[in-house]
Formats: sequence, structure tokens, C-alpha cells
Amino acid sequence: MTEQCLVNFRACWNKESMKFRNTLIQKLKCRGVEPTYKNCKDFYFGNIKAYKDPRNGILEHIHVKDIIKNKRRHSNNGTTRPMATTDRYKKRKFNK
Repeated sequence: MTEQCLVNFRACWNKESMKFRNTLIQKLKCRGVEPTYKNCKDFYFGNIKAYKDPRNGILEHIHVKDIIKNKRRHSNNGTTRPMATTDRYKKRKFNK
């Protein structure tokens, strides 16, 4: 399906009418993202999302991969995952 979506995006992007391209560029400018071809393609596929930074509460639109990195960095109060889960007991099922 993504291959078909990419074909549709390229067809719309390369039309003589600039309406589709200008619409995407305006949406990216309103969201504070640089309007390049790559960013327009990512926005069209839904890879650029709004993200609220937990430290300062600023809302920004960034790529999904960067959102995942930020969530990992700020989860568990800044500690690494093994360190944050050392005091948890394992839920084991014993054989009867």
C-alpha cells in the first residue's frame, strides 16, 4: 500500500497545477517545519506529528522517529530501563 501511496504522491506533486504542492507547503510552514520535498512527503504519509515536550511543555511538529527517541529519553524519570525496573518482582506461574 505504501508503494501505491508513493506513486499517488509523486503524481500529485508533479502535476502542472501547483495547488496540491502549495497546500502542503503552507501546512508545513504553519507547523514550523521546513517545506522541503522530503518533509512534504513525510507529512503526506503521516510521519510528522505534533509532540509536546514534557520538560518545558512546548508543542512542536517533528518526525515520528524523533518522537520515539524523545519518549525513550524522558521515560522513567531519566533513568535507563534496566535501572528503573530492578525493584519489580517477576510474575511467575509455578507448576502445581
